[in-house]
Amino acid sequence: MLEIIPVLDIECGIAVSGKSGERATYGPLKTIYSNSSNPLEIAKNISLTKLYVADLDGIIQRTPDWELLKKICKIKKVMIDLGIRSSKDLEVIKELDCDIVIGTETLKNLRVLKNALNNYGNRIWISLDIKNNEVLSKFLPSDIPAALKIINRTGANKIIILDISAVGTLNGTNFTLLKSLKRKFSQIEFVVGGGIMNKDIDKLEKIGIKAVLIGTAFHKGLLKT
Repeated sequence: MLEIIPVLDIECGIAVSGKSGERATYGPLKTIYSNSSNPLEIAKNISLTKLYVADLDGIIQRTPDWELLKKICKIKKVMIDLGIRSSKDLEVIKELDCDIVIGTETLKNLRVLKNALNNYGNRIWISLDIKNNEVLSKFLPSDIPAALKIINRTGANKIIILDISAVGTLNGTNFTLLKSLKRKFSQIEFVVGGGIMNKDIDKLEKIGIKAVLIGTAFHKGLLKT
């Protein structure tokens, strides 16, 4: 059965939300799981066992909220993207009890990725960050299949396809792209995020997607879990 992983974006100590990765416009998260934007309270009230946490302080400003992340890790199983850029970042996050998400948006080079896979193996998820149908990266090609091929050659086989353009829009996901990627890279375990609605779940499961990251639809109570 396809796994649903709720998304929790944090910034300046609170849970936040927005659309299409326009982070300057993000504001406090309104969610059915709390009367406040307190990330710890929200995490405790969610019944599902796993969370995906994006630390925007780390991704944007390079200053992750370590204390808050530690507390969230004590409440749930967590996948964390805090803006890994270098091997120094890996040395710090390894102490957290979490899966480590390395996003192409912030990653400096393939050497860092190879180091992560060699040292932390099964804890590593690579997030192929996409905006306007192009890969966000300082060194990878903008073409999605071409970038994924390079990543896969490093030995990475746990990949998040994150459509940042679709985040917060409730517009659904790109099934044509996902079916093509699943066909070309059948050995990869894919997780999908960005714009996903309840109606997308069955379709994603049918094409072999194992898990989805869902934020807006989940926090608005539009999702059957």
